[in-house]
Amino acid sequence: MPLADMQFSDLLLFPDGTARLKGCPGAGPQLVPVPPDCANEVEVLPKLLGRHEQAAMRYRHKGITYRVARIDDVDGRRIWFLRRLAEVVPAFESLGLMPVLCSWLMGEEQRRGLILFSGAQASGKTTTASAFVAGRLKVYGGHSVTFENPAELPLAGSWGQYGYCFQTEIAGETELAREIERAHRYASPDIIFIGEIRTRHAALEALRVSLGSSRQLVVATIHGQDVITALDRLVAWACELDGDNARQNLADALLAVVHLSLESGPDGQRCLTSPQFLLLPFKESSRGIRVKLRNGQFHTLTDDMRELKARIAHKGEQSI
Repeated sequence: MPLADMQFSDLLLFPDGTARLKGCPGAGPQLVPVPPDCANEVEVLPKLLGRHEQAAMRYRHKGITYRVARIDDVDGRRIWFLRRLAEVVPAFESLGLMPVLCSWLMGEEQRRGLILFSGAQASGKTTTASAFVAGRLKVYGGHSVTFENPAELPLAGSWGQYGYCFQTEIAGETELAREIERAHRYASPDIIFIGEIRTRHAALEALRVSLGSSRQLVVATIHGQDVITALDRLVAWACELDGDNARQNLADALLAVVHLSLESGPDGQRCLTSPQFLLLPFKESSRGIRVKLRNGQFHTLTDDMRELKARIAHKGEQSI
């Protein structure tokens, strides 16, 4: 059986020529040896990957697209980490998030501000963000520009009758400001997608560009164990370059933070959930939370998120 027909999330290539799989159904975090009949498929990969200079890249082999990273251990031996990428962008509503949450995020009135998808590593952030971008383009049309390192899901091209995504890769996040400025010269994008915020440069630009238009969404992913740690990380990075303006910009720009988690079900399949989310429509009702963001009182947001969930459970989307 080829690897393309198997279920797994990661392929690890070791210096001794062996290879293991992670994320196999029912195996939890265990590293499972690659089946012997797949040996020929993986044994050539280290040589093929070694021809490329990038430390992180997208690579397609035997019908599978991978996000590739490498590390040299203390003995100078090279290990390759290959994260399996989705071959298609799933429908946003099919991912398993609360229907009310999907409906609100996809609402026509959500046309400006910053939307963050947060979570731990391998929690479905990029898949969810990509599905959201594609879904809005399909429904409302317009165009999106992505800035990824590397690009993960196949977003490039037409979505619906009137939508289009221009998918780009950047070598590093220090290039982000220049690339975003260039993108605005070719008709202002309706959606800007920053693949992942992981440096002070990306944090600063995500906040800055979110304030630049009343008709533009900025979508990004960020690591964090919950909504509060994700916001702490974003502001701490942005503060390194912009000082106290970072909290002010966050308070003015933030539209939503959706924290994601992948949980294993009884059948071993992983299901996407959103244990926490913060929704901030640009209305008077969000004023109190925006004051907390401006003052850096992130620890108090837990009560606001709990109250929001209770209101939704009682009254649905109309309570947001």
